[in-house]
Amino acid sequence: MIGYLRGRVKRLTPEELLLDVNGVGYVLSLTLSARDRLPAPGGETEVFVHTHVREDQLALYGFATPEELEMFELLIEVDGVGPKVGLAILSSANLDLLKRAILAEDVAPIRRAPGVGPRTAQKVIIDLKPKLEAEEALLALPRAAAAAGDGQLPKQIEETLRGLGFSAQEARSGLESVDWGAQPTANEALAHALKSLGKR
Repeated sequence: MIGYLRGRVKRLTPEELLLDVNGVGYVLSLTLSARDRLPAPGGETEVFVHTHVREDQLALYGFATPEELEMFELLIEVDGVGPKVGLAILSSANLDLLKRAILAEDVAPIRRAPGVGPRTAQKVIIDLKPKLEAEEALLALPRAAAAAGDGQLPKQIEETLRGLGFSAQEARSGLESVDWGAQPTANEALAHALKSLGKR
């Protein structure tokens, strides 16, 4: 599994990059943002890589940042979104705009991608909005609540779960699934609660 490559640009076309890594040439399909950052042929660059393996094919997809790669891997988990469509969606809108569109349930930026109809765009939002909301909730948890020793962490996790749309009973169920004796961090506790509730 290839996750990252650093080498010299050997050849660049609108569709592909041929990257020379110590004498071995790797062909990658790129997002527009990754392509825009490339130097002229002969220059050195780095790309974050998704290796897509099928019975009859091994394909490499290159990204400008780990965050862009992570979004691509979320996209291709959506039913009906393959690597080519996922790449097209990421090339039709920058990462921040795409995340905001998904959270706001705005299909327009997603539908700009070639081959993406209204049903697929809606499926992307339905599948990815809960994951992005959970990610934002994790980032929003204050560092002061990193340990459960002050007794406030369970309360904060419950409030976060309620803010994500879970009922009081569901939030309590999520809290009960956490091993508080292990003194989890805020991120660990919320991730475990979400997993138990089937959201991650």
